[in-house]
Amino acid sequence: MRSTLIIIAVASGCLSLSDAKSLWSSSPAGYGPDDSDNYLLKTGYPIGNGKLGIISFGAPSSEKLSLNVDSLWSGGPFENTTYSGGNPGDPKYPALPEIRANIFQNGTGDLAPLLGSGNNYGSNRVLGNVTISIPGLETYSDYKRSLDLKTGVHTTQFTSGEANFTTSLFCSYPDQVCVYHIESTRDLPTVTVGFENILTTEDLVTTTCNESSVRMTGYTQAGPPQGMKYSAIARTLGDSTITGCSNSGRLAIQSAQAQKTQTIIIAAGTDYDQKKGNKQANYSFRGQDPDSIISAIASKALSKTYTTLLAGHITDYRALEGAFHLELPDPSNSSELETAVVFSNYNWTGPGDPFLESLLFDYSRHLLISSSRDNSLPANLQGRWTERLDSAWGADYHANINLQMNYWGAEQTGLGATEEALWNYMQDTWVPRGTETAKLLYGAEGWVVHNEMNIFGHTAMKESAQWADYPAAAAWMMQHVWDRFDYAQDVTWLQEQGYPLLKGIAQFWVSQLQDDKFFDDGTLVVNPCNSPETGPTTFGCAHYQQLIHQVFDNVLSSASLVGEKDAKFFDSVTSSLARLDSGIHFTTWGGIKEWKLPDSYGYDVESTHRHLSHLVGWYPGYSISSYAGGYTNASIQAAVKQTLISRGLGNGEDANAGWEKVWRAACWARLNDTDMAYEELRYAIDVNFANNGLSMYTALSQPFQIDANFGLTGAMLSMLVVDLPLPHGVTKARTVVLGPAIPAAWGNGSVAGLRIRGGVSVDFEWDANGIVTKASTTSSMKGKGRVVFVNARGDTLAKI
Repeated sequence: MRSTLIIIAVASGCLSLSDAKSLWSSSPAGYGPDDSDNYLLKTGYPIGNGKLGIISFGAPSSEKLSLNVDSLWSGGPFENTTYSGGNPGDPKYPALPEIRANIFQNGTGDLAPLLGSGNNYGSNRVLGNVTISIPGLETYSDYKRSLDLKTGVHTTQFTSGEANFTTSLFCSYPDQVCVYHIESTRDLPTVTVGFENILTTEDLVTTTCNESSVRMTGYTQAGPPQGMKYSAIARTLGDSTITGCSNSGRLAIQSAQAQKTQTIIIAAGTDYDQKKGNKQANYSFRGQDPDSIISAIASKALSKTYTTLLAGHITDYRALEGAFHLELPDPSNSSELETAVVFSNYNWTGPGDPFLESLLFDYSRHLLISSSRDNSLPANLQGRWTERLDSAWGADYHANINLQMNYWGAEQTGLGATEEALWNYMQDTWVPRGTETAKLLYGAEGWVVHNEMNIFGHTAMKESAQWADYPAAAAWMMQHVWDRFDYAQDVTWLQEQGYPLLKGIAQFWVSQLQDDKFFDDGTLVVNPCNSPETGPTTFGCAHYQQLIHQVFDNVLSSASLVGEKDAKFFDSVTSSLARLDSGIHFTTWGGIKEWKLPDSYGYDVESTHRHLSHLVGWYPGYSISSYAGGYTNASIQAAVKQTLISRGLGNGEDANAGWEKVWRAACWARLNDTDMAYEELRYAIDVNFANNGLSMYTALSQPFQIDANFGLTGAMLSMLVVDLPLPHGVTKARTVVLGPAIPAAWGNGSVAGLRIRGGVSVDFEWDANGIVTKASTTSSMKGKGRVVFVNARGDTLAKI
């Protein structure tokens, strides 16, 4: 028998032990209460292929696979055929002049006439469990389960009786299936496979079985209207088995004599179609019946051998995972310890653990590869893994930090391909309804969305201004659009998809900016605005002003590349940018102001609020750090520092979330403050990351929220590099700082494959003190610009 582990090693290029990072445990993942340490999302190791997500849990004799499909949601037109994405039946923008006048007169105001409803919004939900029962394995020893971050394969090994068993589990993007494979050193016992969902009512789910497969079919509601249909199938690979169906609708697989391996193919889908989220399709979002589609997918996979399926998966996965490599030391030999032990040993007040920090970096990239591919929806608040019918915050797309943070590490680490899901999602589900929202709520051109989005084009406001009044969401997302081009230099993509998105947002904001009638200073400001989840409804929120600055500058930089012929539009962006308030003002106590209002109004006080919205132009943006010259401006640096000191470690009364901590770490790193950046990173890991490496929202208490996993990558990248774009029209050489905040604990480490703006890639290494000493570059720039690479001391390392 050829061991699966040997096959994996061969397919992944015989990785050395130091490279083969993995999470592992000596006990099965559990499905305990949410508030226990045995909670599934604190113990299980997630895998996926973008559309499908799986977490294995349970003992060898009764293993279960929690199965998710990206598009399985309640709500929307599948729940109510009149669903409008929150848009009102009649225009609301006639209320805007009075709202704006009151705000300019009083400094603050009320936009209640613009608010809407979240009715029929829905939630991402679990499909159910694949159940795998193997009698006779109730007693076992030498148990080990692991997730190999170099291959994306989940492996379990154990001994039962006189046989050694290995199970392998992976979700293949090339074949669009998940594959479960078991092998034994002795003849395999009978394996029984089924589906279950004990959370939904029995009349909504049907399980059927035939001699080679088992299928679950269900609906999110009985109707009318008929809910979203979902379907999943499990089939045996090969014909060397005798199968039968039990009365409970489960497939019993009796192995042939002397058979020592068995493979099960799992496919699943829904009748959701994001291409049907437009006026032409009556915003139905309803596509083809999933039964025939997943049957065809499974049949195609069954035409291949297990070895072929595994090799195809690893080749695809490695093409993404292998694009970047971070090497940090392992001074505590943590790589030899069980992952839960490494986490329990970690203390933020101590020296840190570079092995665990690099493990979480690699884990973050695994999670993105597994939850966001070009044929899937983007990674949501829980990536691709929920165990509930009603997930926390719907496991939706919050776009006032969370969705953005999910993709902080994509471009710089060679995972730009994972963002295809993001562009398609915005194009298909935001723009159509968002164009209507712009007209109905604002009387505006272009398109707009607000803070919370589902998969059914919910683009209007919900019920409360403090968190629902957030038309800047898409403006922030346009930073990701521009970054996609700036790193990849794909002009065709910019012309066909990126620029149309960017232009629509610029059109919206050109039409909405108002002369500042409070200060009468000749600037253009947003009115009304709410800084995300804090403070009053007012005008000139710093967050908005900084993001709009970036949008306008990115449009001007794009125009010549895409051949923009609309001179009126180009001139309007140019003139608006010239008068735009920068969103950079200073408080009496030395920080960056969050609101343009005078401090005497009592809002810009020192605060530990979770959001750093008024620093968006510092990090992850660049309107402060680059366009305003903040990275080299001592006054701005001092104000940013004072703001971060005020905000604290990210454990204020309003929240104790991981995402707020890693955002702080990234901001400190952009200040070149190694000590504070590393302290904040350690604090996030210690306080918010469970023993399986997933981040929890309130310290170590559920719900699981994946943004901190992804944001950790952004924070560590911020410690490794400062790579800022130049404003439109500036042609001087650009300086990239390598190692602005590398701690000595990471001494003698290295990076390979870091992407730099302009189509550049750089490898570099640093000494025991974290000072970069050597760098080598490759470039596809073809004379488009000049880059000088320096280290934290200002020493020149390379030039292009």
